[in-house]
Amino acid sequence: PHPGPAQGGQAAYGYPHPAPPYATAPYTQQGYGAGRPPTAPKGRRPGPVFWIIGATVLVIALIVGGGVWYANSGTDETPVAKDKDDKKDKDGKGDGTGTDDPAAGPAKEKAPADPSARQLFSVPMIYTGAGSRVYELPGSWLTGKVYAKTGLSEINGYDAVAGNRVWNLKLPGPVCSASGFQSDEGLTAVLHKSARPTKADGGQCDRITVFDVRTGKTVWTKGVGSGEGSAVFTEVTVGGGTVAAGGSRGGYGWDLESGDQVWSPKPGDECYDVGYQGGSGGLAVIRKCTINTDQDQLSVQKLDPKDGSVSSEYKMPPGIDFAHILSVSPLVVGADVNEAAEDGSGISDFFSIDGRTGKLRARWPADAKTYGASCDAVAVSGCANFAVGGDRLYVPTEEHQGKKEAYSRTNEIVAFDLATGKLTGQRLDAGEDWELRPLRMDGPRLLAYRAGPYDQGSQVVSVDTRTMKTEVLLKTPDDQRSGSTIRHFVHEFSEILFGNGRLYFGQTMPEEEKKPVAPEEGVPYLALSFGGTH
Repeated sequence: PHPGPAQGGQAAYGYPHPAPPYATAPYTQQGYGAGRPPTAPKGRRPGPVFWIIGATVLVIALIVGGGVWYANSGTDETPVAKDKDDKKDKDGKGDGTGTDDPAAGPAKEKAPADPSARQLFSVPMIYTGAGSRVYELPGSWLTGKVYAKTGLSEINGYDAVAGNRVWNLKLPGPVCSASGFQSDEGLTAVLHKSARPTKADGGQCDRITVFDVRTGKTVWTKGVGSGEGSAVFTEVTVGGGTVAAGGSRGGYGWDLESGDQVWSPKPGDECYDVGYQGGSGGLAVIRKCTINTDQDQLSVQKLDPKDGSVSSEYKMPPGIDFAHILSVSPLVVGADVNEAAEDGSGISDFFSIDGRTGKLRARWPADAKTYGASCDAVAVSGCANFAVGGDRLYVPTEEHQGKKEAYSRTNEIVAFDLATGKLTGQRLDAGEDWELRPLRMDGPRLLAYRAGPYDQGSQVVSVDTRTMKTEVLLKTPDDQRSGSTIRHFVHEFSEILFGNGRLYFGQTMPEEEKKPVAPEEGVPYLALSFGGTH
């Protein structure tokens, strides 16, 4: 099944991914997993069977004007992990408790004298053949030297500039979902099947593998039970030095480095963890309790990643079947209250919550016809088309008619104050025939993807969030062939990563059969990258 419904708008890309980058959006998580002693397994969370077919962690969103889908988390401070010989930031270590705003550090991406970019490399599209029962290839990651992308029951690492394959990690089955976060040391997690699917048996998503993005080496692989008794998972994330996954038996947590189980569902618990969100702010969970046969109670809990204990809790109001965590620190949640969002975006209201006390800071409606943020219907971490930083939530408006000809289209990025839920008045216009979508925060600055007309290249821009003035960090070639290739590449489900001045596109859906493509339509790739010509 597809990762999520078509959304208008982590469109610069985003996800439900899903994520949601969409993807969920694959940026470095600072300061967790280092020097923490193994924690003994501890009982936590539910037992009722919870499995929704087709659920996925990767978030997906559509850039309406440019025809772009992509993935991102929207909240993390830096886009790449450090390679072994890279120097570590002096302030790159934190306790993972989620007390720091991702916009607190300095911006790392600098505008070059000439932002013009050339194509660096491409990775051929994967053709699965009929009846493969492999429908998605979620997951892409970036370090200073490696770009990694999910393949068919494998993950490949490529030189971030030259594009030659530098490592290959074989998996027993295809990847079902991927964490959008990695540790400062380059560790991340994927959820995958324990065997390749057959025409008779699609297989179960029952294994978690943690690997090093820099080297491709497996750190550990875990599952819960075996055979028909194994736990089936729906999504996985990384935060605060812990890997957390929710699924058929509730929620589980493992130490990121050792693989020691940190928590598991408690027998007899009437409540269960639906899913988790991670990142540099730690971990948060959506927990569901059944009040009666007709009513469920959802709660948003901030967790201590070391043992899964609850640091704070906010009980969501009635009328909400699914809630989605956009950001752990600051804690921001999106939900479709009483199914008021009729466009499939999964968001009718935003909630800003104090992560320390669990008290509601602000709640405000988000008209789905006006704003372009979106969430996968069931994935907790599956939101896209947004960025959070400086105690503000940045979202795009939906594409609308421009000021010139009737066919002219454009949109804007606007900001909400998380303390009040009100618009701040900050507004960034895309320009006639252009469309903007937030990617993520870069310290106090906002990074955004700007998709242009067919005869002009796309851009990655850095935005001063005080003045909303922009600097162009990268611009793809203006020629129509390059534009067609990019549009063809991202016209369905894809991820977009930007780091160290380079732009990477990654498809999350393979194709069954190779079909003839006219030159003017561009070429389908699994991955495509652009970098500076200087």
